[in-house]
Amino acid sequence: MADRKLSHALANLVSRGELRQEDAEKVEVEFAKLNGSAGLRRKVVSEVGGYLGGLFIVIALLILVNGRWHHLSRLAQFGIFISMAVPIFGLSALIGILPGARSRLTGLLNVAASTCVTVALITIKIPDHRSVALAISMGWFLVLVTFLLNKTIFGEISLALFSIATGISTIILLYPHPRNNSYSIATTFFVVGTIWLFLSFKRFFNSTLGSATGMSMLFISGQFMFNGDYRFVTYLIYVVTVGAASWLYSRRAEWPLLAGSVLTITVGTGEFVGETLGGSVGAALGLLSSGILFITGSTYSFRRAKRQRSV
Repeated sequence: MADRKLSHALANLVSRGELRQEDAEKVEVEFAKLNGSAGLRRKVVSEVGGYLGGLFIVIALLILVNGRWHHLSRLAQFGIFISMAVPIFGLSALIGILPGARSRLTGLLNVAASTCVTVALITIKIPDHRSVALAISMGWFLVLVTFLLNKTIFGEISLALFSIATGISTIILLYPHPRNNSYSIATTFFVVGTIWLFLSFKRFFNSTLGSATGMSMLFISGQFMFNGDYRFVTYLIYVVTVGAASWLYSRRAEWPLLAGSVLTITVGTGEFVGETLGGSVGAALGLLSSGILFITGSTYSFRRAKRQRSV
């Protein structure tokens, strides 16, 4: 309404010769900028209000069940989480899939509801390997579906966490008495990290965030494997990680690939030198050699990427 009144007033001034048409257009453009800024502020306030509202609800429920949780039946515990998940899913659907703040809020609500469903399925019976694996798998499926409907940072990070949890729970279900839990965790991180890097390269995920997530998973995989007896597997993971990151970086210059490679080479070389050469002199020579090798590879990648952009 205010926009129409302003346009009508400016048109009257122009028609009476009291204002030039160019000046009237400038006034309308400036007013539109101010109006847009106000709308942006309202969106930010609405988004923050949604986050705070959800946080207050969770805190209130925790206060209500505090001290009484263990006295509740499993059916009652299941009902509490389901009663939280259903309205959260409904609110997410009501807000709708829209760009910007609403999209982020919808993504966060979907993740919260999926988590509630997962916990509800775990609490419905005495937890065992099978029930926990099925519950986490159902949560992973819900997070995946909601992420495909509305791709947000919250959804991508939650999908990564649920993927890792699903992988670990599945391995524990198949091998309930592993010789070393570090191997199960390392295998999960390596497989999920490899998939994450590939899908990020294909732009299924956010390129920067996906590359950072994938490199972090591969590095963590090597660290867990290092705690076991097969140290050579750790070094093999490091070599594969750096090789894959260098290849990807030569085709798409994402900084997490470079930073992850530097971290992997630095830590991996230190661990290798500490296990084999020993001493500060050996460590220095090993780090120096790896540094020269990596700088050479990085220079080659920079030149290759530059040539590809110039073509």
